[in-house]
Amino acid sequence: MPSIKGTYRSINRWKTIEKTGYAGVPASELLSACGAGSASSGVKIIAADGYFWPPVGQKLTMAQLAKKNAQGLAPIFAYEMGGKALDPEPDGTGPIRYVAPQYRTTDMNKPSWVSNVRLIEVRPFPRGFKSPDPKKVPTGQVWLVGDVGNGVPGGRIGGYIAGGLGLALLLLVLVMYAVKRGRRGDAEKAAMPPTAVLIALILVAGLVLPLSMPGRSAAATSKVFSMAELKAMPAFSGHYTFLKQLPPYTYYEADYKGVPLATVLEQSMTLDAGATGIKVKARDGYDVSLTLDQVRATYPNGLKAIVAYEKSGQPLSADEGPLRLIVPQNHPGTRDSGGDANTPNCERMVCSLEVDPVPSGVKGPAVSSVPDGSLAVYGAVSVPAPAPTPAPVPTPQHATPTPAAQPAAQPASAPASQPQAQPAADIKTQVVAAIGGPGGIAVYGGSLPLTLVLPAPLRGAVCWLLRTAGTK
Repeated sequence: MPSIKGTYRSINRWKTIEKTGYAGVPASELLSACGAGSASSGVKIIAADGYFWPPVGQKLTMAQLAKKNAQGLAPIFAYEMGGKALDPEPDGTGPIRYVAPQYRTTDMNKPSWVSNVRLIEVRPFPRGFKSPDPKKVPTGQVWLVGDVGNGVPGGRIGGYIAGGLGLALLLLVLVMYAVKRGRRGDAEKAAMPPTAVLIALILVAGLVLPLSMPGRSAAATSKVFSMAELKAMPAFSGHYTFLKQLPPYTYYEADYKGVPLATVLEQSMTLDAGATGIKVKARDGYDVSLTLDQVRATYPNGLKAIVAYEKSGQPLSADEGPLRLIVPQNHPGTRDSGGDANTPNCERMVCSLEVDPVPSGVKGPAVSSVPDGSLAVYGAVSVPAPAPTPAPVPTPQHATPTPAAQPAAQPASAPASQPQAQPAADIKTQVVAAIGGPGGIAVYGGSLPLTLVLPAPLRGAVCWLLRTAGTK
């Protein structure tokens, strides 16, 4: 793949003008070589700390990536600056940096430059696809995801064809088995081998579970907390230290007050058993991903990760709040004293918390629908059900016994007012959900009985298969 070398002129938000020599790969040719997108595709370039370009509401097209300026410079993914390899974070802007030229001498192009590139998204995404967390991409790698070639001949169409051939093969085997049984005498007919039945059951359930499993309602998996509700939760106040990631590595300290993330997620809500982490989103499109360990941790000096609403006793300013994520340093102090840069995680203008993995059919609220100063929480989380209203205690009825009276016979069944013991779910109906393990079919069905997730017409077929195999 050809490389480009040139001097790129830039202007930042403070009108500072710089000229820097870069070498790298043309952005458009890199994406084209990977079979990425089309003329209508949109490209999003994301850094290790979550910074991305273009901003929300704008689109970066393949044509824009191929556009050259008067000096013949086009956008590149640079790997050298001034003849030297770019250093990775936290000390550098590499190993890969997205650099775009000016097309007019007045263009403020520096905000479009993305340091520490980890992820390149090509949209629209395939149905059901979820972009990976850029923080989980190893240093030195850049992942290209979305509407791109994936190594399967024919791309996604090839996958559909392969799946269709597999299903056709399964049906052919079952038909041949049925024909073979029909040619034998009644005495020679044997039950279908359990292994064959199990394979058929797995394949059938794998096809129908994603389509037939009942979705969770948005009302059960999301809630918008107002500022008053947040302030009514147990508050946490602390003296926090901050270190910026890039030169001049500014260090500062401030007092913040807010509600701990763990309180929002585990006291005011209920985390799903499979929850893995959260994504905190801001109104400007910036987002920060945290693990549940980071959410629950007690940091040095007893500090907690919080959603802050006050700074030094005053409400947060408009450019910082009304809500801000504050994640303490793991090693407090300046860069020279070994402090870690935590400002990339201290997100401003926070409006929502996404708890991953988000259940199928659940979508986060639009930013515009979340009132200013409120916090939306959604995903692998649920709103606790209100406590049931206790049933009124019945007034005892007193009867005057007679000497000849015989004790009344006990009813054969428990009174209707008492809960009846429910039989344990038949483990045979859960075989499909259990056999795949955490990374297999269980991602669709969990431990739900098949009768809850299979459409009615298929229930009889499943029961017949179980009976035939002698497992029911």
